[in-house]
Amino acid sequence: MKLKNQAAIMAAASFVAGLFIFVPALSAPAAAQYTDAQAMNDLGGAKEFERRRQALAQEVLAQEKNGGWLLLFARQVEPEAEHYREDNDFYYLTGIADPGAVLLVGARSGRSLLFEPQQAPRKKQVYGANVLTLSTDEQAKLGFPSVLPLADLDSTLSYVLNDGGILWLRLGFPDKPDGARPEVGGDHADEYAAPYHPGLPFDRNVVEELRSRYPQAMLRDVTPLLDAMRNIKTPQEIDVLRHNGKLSAEAMRDAIAHAKPGMYEYQIEARARFGFAEAGAQGVAYPAIVSSGDSLNTWHYFNDRKQIPANTLVVFDYAADLDHLTMDITRTFNISGKFPPDQAKWYAVDLEAQKAVIDLLRPGHTYEDAAEAGKKIYQREGIEDQWRGFPGHFVGMATHDVLLPRGPIKTGQVVTVEPIVEFVDKKVHFRVEDTVLITGGAPEILSSAVPKEMKDVESLVGSR
Repeated sequence: MKLKNQAAIMAAASFVAGLFIFVPALSAPAAAQYTDAQAMNDLGGAKEFERRRQALAQEVLAQEKNGGWLLLFARQVEPEAEHYREDNDFYYLTGIADPGAVLLVGARSGRSLLFEPQQAPRKKQVYGANVLTLSTDEQAKLGFPSVLPLADLDSTLSYVLNDGGILWLRLGFPDKPDGARPEVGGDHADEYAAPYHPGLPFDRNVVEELRSRYPQAMLRDVTPLLDAMRNIKTPQEIDVLRHNGKLSAEAMRDAIAHAKPGMYEYQIEARARFGFAEAGAQGVAYPAIVSSGDSLNTWHYFNDRKQIPANTLVVFDYAADLDHLTMDITRTFNISGKFPPDQAKWYAVDLEAQKAVIDLLRPGHTYEDAAEAGKKIYQREGIEDQWRGFPGHFVGMATHDVLLPRGPIKTGQVVTVEPIVEFVDKKVHFRVEDTVLITGGAPEILSSAVPKEMKDVESLVGSR
């Protein structure tokens, strides 16, 4: 009798037995529509993504001696009016960007299967190839010697989960370039509150469907293991982050240099956005914040439509997304260039607190130690009630990246420092923010190409 989906069954059998042989990337692979070969190479190539999958498989085995199977899903649809950007966790383990793709990894064998939607010839012509339509040699150069149609996913799962077993999923929330996992959870809560919401968001529905289809399997959460890996940046990621810090800061510097009274907020945004794109960034880390006037105390003000009168404070918060790694930079300036004495005082306080925190960002200290150094500046100035703990967050594939800056400071972490001084009743807000790499010695400020010393900021505004 001929088995249904025989190719999938044979692939699954080989997958379980660990018979696949990884073929390292020897040259740049042929193009698929959204899989950026240059970005993959910048991050270490297919071999580096294979290393990550192997490392995660070892972490799974350390948690569970029986291993199991890791299952991760790509995004399902393209975003509205934006370049496609892959799900962070899926991309971290694959380097592949393809709507609808699914990754299956055997923890004991460390081998991987990639499932991809089948494309009709016309769709391939109009929307470009996905990885499934590439040749087997091209697929292998991307790190996947076996790529199967998405229609074979459940045949494969039925085979590997026939006798039960463990299925490792992302049970936590996904994250996105401009939102941490809890923030995406908040987005879901807003959806649930909508009166005509159609059902669960995709990432939640995946979990429910798998529980229903494979009740014999035990579901485990791979999110903490992924977060621990993502929190410590690889040498290749650090190189990309350095590059992003420089290009983002130089574009912001140029935008501030062209800022003059009477401009619109969106004109400052546009200048920087052009700089990001011209330097090769694939997108932005988050929507630009160019706040002034009545919007100055809205921390995440994204409208950017107002005209900026003379002698007005501007908070400018913007950065690029490069090779799936983000950046975060903020500068505060007076649109007329010079800070009057009352503004100059509080700018100096904010900058002093930021420097005090950054100075302690070294292994051997904790994030609580660093926060305490900044808090002392606020206490001295009588604004201790404005201190809200460590003034920043980790940065990586998401601007608000995985985990929180708590406990020991570790080499390879990347974190922002952005203390805020504000007086809402006076429409005053100061924020100086840099993205900082934790090294074995002194911290490295990745965004240093845009000035923050008061005299340098004043000289820069409107200088071109």
